[in-house]
Formats: sequence, structure tokens, C-alpha cells
Amino acid sequence: MRLQILLHPQLRTTLPECAQRSLRRSVWVRFKSQIPRPSQKHLSPLPKSKETIPATRSPVARTLTPPKTTIRTGPPERILVYYGGTGRAIFLGTLRITTVLLFGAACLIVAPACSVADYPWYSTPTVIAAGALPMLFVSYTAAPYVNFIHLALPAFARKSREAAVQYAKDLPPTAVLYLTNMRFNTIPRQTAVRIGDLVPFKDSLRPVTFKNLNPSPQRWWQGRAPTEFYTGTHSKPGRQTSAFYPELWNGIYEQIQKAKS
Repeated sequence: MRLQILLHPQLRTTLPECAQRSLRRSVWVRFKSQIPRPSQKHLSPLPKSKETIPATRSPVARTLTPPKTTIRTGPPERILVYYGGTGRAIFLGTLRITTVLLFGAACLIVAPACSVADYPWYSTPTVIAAGALPMLFVSYTAAPYVNFIHLALPAFARKSREAAVQYAKDLPPTAVLYLTNMRFNTIPRQTAVRIGDLVPFKDSLRPVTFKNLNPSPQRWWQGRAPTEFYTGTHSKPGRQTSAFYPELWNGIYEQIQKAKS
């Protein structure tokens, strides 16, 4: 009946405006309640996507991203060409520490005991000198032993391993070697020398294979720079890395031995 009144124009005009609005509202509510709604049980949930949509980068973010760095496959600036061996380094280090401890025991234990007891006056300096002799002898004899030798490569020789090998076969006189030996207190010391300044040399008191004729000046607190060095003709085997070239030392050693004094 309400729907007929709304559809009939003559009947609708006879009603006031407020009655027409309430009639239209009631018809709409009744019509909306009769529309069937789908059951929630029959609705299958949407599958969750494992892949997330990447967010689009803004032009500002693209400009702020750092450029990709390329990994260089060539050798580093310094390559290891000589390795003296772990056994020799441990033996010399242990010998140095033993002689230092022996000298300390002679100065702090034996010498005071001799001065207190009824011994001649010269017994105390004799004990101190006897304790210092092994330390000085080992320090002087083992000083030339070299544990590591590194070769500095120029830019054109660091492009590939073949370029480094080709450069090391015929080194110029300005090529720089970094020789690492051991101090008397087992602290490593590195000395930079030019291959043109190295000449073969022999010493009657300690083992020496070559000598540096032009040592670099040192600070007063660094002490005197070493000039005599001892190495073998071949490098000891070690852990294979991209910076270890033990096969090059034999040619470098022969080049040093052929140099003229």
C-alpha cells in the first residue's frame, strides 16, 4: 500500500512533505531488510601472499644510494715473497726469553745473595757479567735472521698474478723490500730497503747473506737500523693465500747475490 502511494502521483501530492519523507524512509528500510546477504561461513579467506610488493624508490633515494664497489682480484700492494718458518721463529723467541730471564735472575737473586754472604768483592760483578753474556751472545747472533720479506708492487703489477710474477722476475734497483726480523725482546721490527742497496756479504761471527749499504735514517728512540740480514735460498711453505708468492724469492735472492759491492 505504501509503495502504491509513492508510485501514484496524485495520491503522493495529497500528502504533506513530512509524511512523504517518512513514507519513503519506511519503504526503503523494508526493501533493504528483504535483500539476502551471503553467509560468512561460505566465504573463503583470501590467500596470503608470501611475496611482498617492493616499494617504489623515489628519485631522491636513487641518488642517495652508494654505487656498487667492484672487487679487485689482483694482488695487494705488498706481497709476501719469503717466509722463514714457524719453527725457527719459535726457537729463537724462546731462546731470547730464556736468556733475558737468566740475566734477571742473576741480577735480582744471585748477585744480592753473593753481596750479603762472605764472598770476595768481585763475586757480585762476576755473576752479573756471567748472566749478561748469554743474552748478549744470542741477541747479537740471532739479530740478522729474517722472518718475513714483503715486496712492494707498483700499480701496473697489481692487475693480476701474472703481472706481479713478471715484475718480480726482473726487479728494478728502486724496488722496495720490507724485511721483518725480531728484536732482543721478541718484538718484530720491519726495515724498508731498496734492492739496489743490497749486496752479498759474509760475517765470521754470525750468519749473514746480504747487507744494506744505504740504511734509512732512524729516530733517536728507534735505535740503529739493522744492516745485515740472513735468509735462506728458498722460502718455507706456508698457508696459501692471494698475497703469498714463495716461488719468487729464489729469483730475488739470486739477483741480490749477483749484485756488485
